[in-house]
Amino acid sequence: MASFTTHLYGGALVSSAAALGLYSAGLAGPEQTQTWFFLGVAGGLLPDIDSDSSAPVRGFFTLLGIVLAFLVSFALVGRFPVVELALIWGVTFLFVRYGLFEVFARTTVHRGLWHSWLAAAFAGLATTDAAHHLLGLSAWESWVGGMFVVLGYLTHLCLDELASVDLLGNRVKRSLGTAFKPFSLAAPWGSMLMLAGAVALAYSAPTLKPVMAVWRSHGLSEAVLETRLLGRRDWLAPLRGVLN
Repeated sequence: MASFTTHLYGGALVSSAAALGLYSAGLAGPEQTQTWFFLGVAGGLLPDIDSDSSAPVRGFFTLLGIVLAFLVSFALVGRFPVVELALIWGVTFLFVRYGLFEVFARTTVHRGLWHSWLAAAFAGLATTDAAHHLLGLSAWESWVGGMFVVLGYLTHLCLDELASVDLLGNRVKRSLGTAFKPFSLAAPWGSMLMLAGAVALAYSAPTLKPVMAVWRSHGLSEAVLETRLLGRRDWLAPLRGVLN
């Protein structure tokens, strides 16, 4: 498998190229470009959430514990004194960070269900739904954010597969084929559960009509897109044929 640093750099490279492409095409402002870039990087680290000792999974459950602890505490403000609210905060955080983390660690296998296209779709749809329903972002912003998570996620899976091939030693590692797969045959019930979750998220996701409307409103014909991406530079002329 590829290292944490490789996934970080790979996700950053692909996400920055995609975010700058949207910015150059007039489809994103500076703040949106930065947000989508960070979502792509996060998506590039997310598949390793099933690794018990990985930095992403520890960071994820730490952040989740902090967020849920604050949400629970704020919901109880006025009903308990400050000291008890502080205790509730601490108990909630410890329960998520160590209790839920331990359950997740014992029920998941590295390069299992979370290393699949299905998991990428699930993560992307969850991001889209959360951005739209919880943060109040537009359908366009929510869908693009979810797509960046999927882009980073698939980049991670591709890097893991590339790391399974030792070109210098002319050999293939046993891990080949365990990352970039549609779903996990080793966990059929888990795959079915995740598929059901993805379908539910797709059903509750915002409509795609605004996304298509934004695309059409910017007049992104082939000629316009070519001009915005490549400009009028002569030395980029060979790329025009590739783009066409």
